[in-house]
Amino acid sequence: MKQREGLPIWAIIAVLLVMALLGGILLNLNKKNTESSDKLVVVSPHPTDFMIPLIQEFENETGIEVDLRSCGTSEAIRSMVDDENIDVLWGGSLLSVGAYSEFFYPYKTVNRAMFKDDFKDIDGRITCFSNVPSVIIVNEDIIGNTQIEGYEDLLAENLKGKIAYANPGKSSSAFEHLVNILYAMGDGNPEAGWDYVEKFIDQLNGILLGSSSEVYEGVAAGKYVAGLTFEEAAVTMLGKGKHIRIIYMEEGVVSTPDGIYISKNSTNILKAEKFVDFMTSAGTQEFMAGNLGRRSVRRDVSASELVIPDNEITAIDVDRDEVISKKDEWNSKFLALFGEDSDE
Repeated sequence: MKQREGLPIWAIIAVLLVMALLGGILLNLNKKNTESSDKLVVVSPHPTDFMIPLIQEFENETGIEVDLRSCGTSEAIRSMVDDENIDVLWGGSLLSVGAYSEFFYPYKTVNRAMFKDDFKDIDGRITCFSNVPSVIIVNEDIIGNTQIEGYEDLLAENLKGKIAYANPGKSSSAFEHLVNILYAMGDGNPEAGWDYVEKFIDQLNGILLGSSSEVYEGVAAGKYVAGLTFEEAAVTMLGKGKHIRIIYMEEGVVSTPDGIYISKNSTNILKAEKFVDFMTSAGTQEFMAGNLGRRSVRRDVSASELVIPDNEITAIDVDRDEVISKKDEWNSKFLALFGEDSDE
């Protein structure tokens, strides 16, 4: 009986080398996946200058490493909805993000008892983080004698093409201003505010910015005379020595809390809960109010000295459910009037 010939030695060696190589690749991939899962993945539209000190303190205090990913609100929402590796969405107003609550993990922080009533009675899948008024900022170096105290003043002929405003379909703060405009200029009836919106769009002169940061940075740099932004960004620009002025619109100001939202797909739920608890703790909220220009949601934290008191602002209340339900419709209508297709 003839003996079957075995594989040549060189073929055996080649097979072993390939197996070793593949094994090494798989080992490295598993190692990378393990390392990645050890970090809490946080996606956020907050300004970088605002986030860094808070993230560093969280990591130092808890020992939890954070993989922080910065992007606009619309992109951040899509990331949480589409990417199972996202653990937390940090930022984005309730009016912009509230419609996506089905994607959030239900969690009520231990700090909720110390929240002001307006921020306590919220959907259990949403944790309020700070209170954010919409404001107008102007560049003091180039505004000249033009008087701006509110939305109506933005219609001045000499301001055409000199106003910074972001796409409300991409920017949470821009959508907040759209809501503010509709309610303020519609005298409480948002449908009546569209007449002003058409005039305002004409004033933009074809300029619609892609992100919130382009607004406040553009005004601070002198590219625009005025910009529609949010309070903390304006305070940050002042802290950097920029010659800007903050205007709380005389027609009325909408202040909306932004939130912290845990993804229902998170594999780091306990770490995510610690993140929520840390960011809403008294110490963090005091630092935020005292140093970063944000208004706290807690009743045991003093108001920031960097901003004017709440009672000096003409506040406007909005129907939160109506705004959330009309968000896509209003964004689409704005973009249609502007002459762009909605990418929402």
